[in-house]
Amino acid sequence: MVFFYVFVFTIIGIISAIYSHYLLFLSILPFCFLFFYHKNKKAYLYLIATIIGFLLIFLYPKGDANITSIKGICIFKKDSYYFLLSFSGKYYVQDKVNDVTLFSLVKLEGYSTKVSFTHYESVFSFNNYLKEHGVFYQFKPKITTFYFKNPFSNVWLKKWMFSFLNDNSKTFVSSLLCGDSIYTLDAKPVLDELGIISALSLSGFHLSFLLRCLKKLLGEKHQKAYQPLEFILLFFFLFLSNYRYSIRRIFLLRALVYLSKRTKFKLSYLNIVCLTALILLLFEPYSILSGAFYYPFPLIITFALFPKKREKSIKGALKSSGFIILFFLPLRFFQSHKFNVISPFFQLLFLPLSQVIFMLSLSLVIIPPIGFLLNYLLAFSFAILKGISSISYYLIVPEPSIPFMFAYYFLLVLGLLLSTHSFKQFFKYQKIATAIVLSTCFYPDLYPHCEVTFIDVGQGDCTLIRNGYKNYLIDTGGTNKVDIAKECLIPYLYKRNIRKLDAVIITHEDFDHAGALKNLQADFSIANTFYSKDFKKDGYLLFNGLKITNLNTENKVVDDNNYLSAVYQFTLKDTTFLIMGDAPKEIEKKIIKENPELRCDIIKIGHHGSSTSSSKEFLSHVKPSQAIISVGLNNLYHHPTKSTLDTLTSLKIPVRRTDLEGTIQIKL
Repeated sequence: MVFFYVFVFTIIGIISAIYSHYLLFLSILPFCFLFFYHKNKKAYLYLIATIIGFLLIFLYPKGDANITSIKGICIFKKDSYYFLLSFSGKYYVQDKVNDVTLFSLVKLEGYSTKVSFTHYESVFSFNNYLKEHGVFYQFKPKITTFYFKNPFSNVWLKKWMFSFLNDNSKTFVSSLLCGDSIYTLDAKPVLDELGIISALSLSGFHLSFLLRCLKKLLGEKHQKAYQPLEFILLFFFLFLSNYRYSIRRIFLLRALVYLSKRTKFKLSYLNIVCLTALILLLFEPYSILSGAFYYPFPLIITFALFPKKREKSIKGALKSSGFIILFFLPLRFFQSHKFNVISPFFQLLFLPLSQVIFMLSLSLVIIPPIGFLLNYLLAFSFAILKGISSISYYLIVPEPSIPFMFAYYFLLVLGLLLSTHSFKQFFKYQKIATAIVLSTCFYPDLYPHCEVTFIDVGQGDCTLIRNGYKNYLIDTGGTNKVDIAKECLIPYLYKRNIRKLDAVIITHEDFDHAGALKNLQADFSIANTFYSKDFKKDGYLLFNGLKITNLNTENKVVDDNNYLSAVYQFTLKDTTFLIMGDAPKEIEKKIIKENPELRCDIIKIGHHGSSTSSSKEFLSHVKPSQAIISVGLNNLYHHPTKSTLDTLTSLKIPVRRTDLEGTIQIKL
């Protein structure tokens, strides 16, 4: 158990360094348990492991913003970029010509910047993806000099293997064998809903299945031949996958098992698994944030802590698969907030089928024309998936809370303890308690809210108002790069346990303010939709006690649509908000003239911080205590402009920006 305890304390140290130093206090509980209850004299060493884990993050080389020339080795390769490992850290480097191969030694001359890619609420974040790999800086080379160009690339092999596959099949098979992205797959949304993607691409269980089949095929008489064959297979998959994390994990684990058997340092399987995790974290501590780490290791360690003889029957296989599905259920709820009720049952059927697909895919190495068969098999499988997905029933699942996670996994571990020690009379109560805790995820939100959220929709505007049990949206955002409604707004609303919008209120019909409205109306329940023209009669609308006033009374037909942009004012809990839309300075002057007593606490800056809005005169008049700028990172318009930021600074108005913070929530 030594390495297990070291692993637990190291994890606490790493997590506390990444998220909050206060989490270091979590190490006190297991320390007291081991030292005072178990009288474990090594407990002090485990506290040292916590400190080491903490220091791993601070000592990890994160790159240099001022560097103009670096020498390093390419350690991670994709079609359009690679990671360069140097003495100062890892760097993301674009390679559009796909010239640098894996393990090439190069010298780059250019400049370095912090990684900054456009992000949207609830959409895959490339910035977070880079962080999982410990990459914080991007190097933009002007000159690339090769010291060594690795000629052994897997590009030719993949081209040979996938020569008879269509685009969809190629994407899926490449993900299965090589760990490539599945983002362009037509069936991706369905696979996401059924919770299959992570199991396919991160766990490496197909390779483990292949190794078990190989061992069984050789039998007891030929076990000596198994070991070299196992490592040959692992080396092949390392090469095929460009040495991806999940294959490195399996290779290291099998190597440690082999060494433990052949040397005097005999270790239990639990200690070997924990030692594997510790070695990986020593070199890549930020991989703790990656699904390739937090998907497999907790499950493998749980099985190692509670070893149970496997039932060699369909019932036994279903029990094991069912437990795995339950184990990962909360992680699914974090990733997708729309739960297909039949997905657990369908996973039991699809995952064995995926193993058949994996075996057929592997045969492409020798017989590429098998790709014709795979095309039909995958098309048939995806068609069934799509059909089942369209007729099944969905439940909305908000983001799981910490108390839920604690209670759920406590009961899951309790169930393993009761099962291991044959306390069958208590086991049924544990099942009932687990079902009750799990059911709390599906309850509608019964808590009255009072908050305003500025949703990160990139270069656009979208503001969520929650007043008691009512929910309103001012603008929807919109961009051609992402389906803001389906990929951003609806997942976020589900995440917040919002099942209906009582009103969507549009400032004006520019695409970045109302472009997502059509798709939102098609796929989400909206009671009413209002435009600025609906405010003309009285200048305001009442929404269950919430009064929203349009301060822009301009009604002249002009070429610039921004002149007709609504400026909405409302008050929640004595806090007054101004949502400026894209109203220009001329409209701001008119609003001052018509509303001499106008004040606000929080203002959403007009036109994303453009110089055409937010005059010093207007901001001085309304006297906000805080300004919000909804804007896309590195946008083409260079918003917010320096002049607007200088005005806000001169008036000492604190600024918060969605391009820097993401979604901004203000609770009242």
